[in-house]
Amino acid sequence: MKTRLWGLSFICMIVFGCNSGNNEKEDVVYETVRDTASLKNADSALTVINHPSLWRVESQGSSQNEKLKQPADSSIRSYSFAQVISALNEDYPDVQLQLKNISHDTMYVSIPNSNRLTQEMGNTGAYNYLATAVYNLTELKNVKFVNFSFTPGDHAEPGVFSRSDFKRLR
Repeated sequence: MKTRLWGLSFICMIVFGCNSGNNEKEDVVYETVRDTASLKNADSALTVINHPSLWRVESQGSSQNEKLKQPADSSIRSYSFAQVISALNEDYPDVQLQLKNISHDTMYVSIPNSNRLTQEMGNTGAYNYLATAVYNLTELKNVKFVNFSFTPGDHAEPGVFSRSDFKRLR
């Protein structure tokens, strides 16, 4: 008799223990993926890219009223040289910077295919690109100058630049 009572008590504890807790029902939604293309699109929509907030040239009405806009946060200072160059290359896919080296307070970069910068962006576009690159790269610790190496063209020439070269945009 005692054994049955213990057995019945044990079964009751298990049943009540499994049913206790939150009594709210959860709605489960099942989504059917019809083909691999929609699966790829769904996955890409969930991809998060950590991209630093960059200095940007913004138009204030005309090309004579363009101003450099400071990043919304200071996260760029915590990025590596390669990460900032990668972010610039993403923003300007036709002008790809490559880090050559860093010496003292100068970063040396090259633009192997500079035709877009020097021949197709115009004077203002090339000037704004160089300003954007210089301001972002000089946000990095100990970098005060950027030495650009590329084939000169009608709208841009290589050389050493600092923030003071772009006072017109401030």
